[in-house]
Amino acid sequence: MSDLSLNQKAKIFFDGENGIEMELDCYINNIEDDRLGLDYPQDAETLKKYLEEGTPIDVKIFTPSGLMVFESVVINSPDEGFVIEYVEDAVVIQRRDYSRSPLKTKLELKLRTETFVASTIDISGGGIKFFSKEDLNPEEVVTGKLYLKNFDVPARFEAVILDNPSLQPDEYTLAFTNIDEKERDKIIKTCFAIDMQSRRNRNEE
Repeated sequence: MSDLSLNQKAKIFFDGENGIEMELDCYINNIEDDRLGLDYPQDAETLKKYLEEGTPIDVKIFTPSGLMVFESVVINSPDEGFVIEYVEDAVVIQRRDYSRSPLKTKLELKLRTETFVASTIDISGGGIKFFSKEDLNPEEVVTGKLYLKNFDVPARFEAVILDNPSLQPDEYTLAFTNIDEKERDKIIKTCFAIDMQSRRNRNEE
């Protein structure tokens, strides 16, 4: 809770027409133990109907410690003061220490003029661990596309292959050196979804 303060940006994600994901930038105007008051943007009147009481939403808040992400629900609609549930055990993704999430998916890499397909082992907002039969060397620079289930367009990036002697044969890690924040957000949102599903599974055991 100490990381939260008034006027911090809170980005909310919710389903709009035909289930299309929408997002809005709001700002915190009130903080309580279990809820947050938000300023609703004046230029988003047409989206109020998708944020009725009880609507599930995802929330990202930019704090000094990093990016705080959690699932929430609307307590009061925008017309009633816009209040959302605050989750005390929200995941905080450190700016310099992104949490890694296990995921096997397609990874397309280009090294000089050669393009090849690899398979991820885990992903994070800072880089990727992956499996490849190609012979790669530390400090080689690659460009890539990461294919994620909930996004039609893959996340694009530039990266460098890291020197990691602890890896198994044919395993590699790369660190992003140039990635648009919108592309990084795709990866962070995927990690968030994986982590939340893992929590649900543990709670059901």
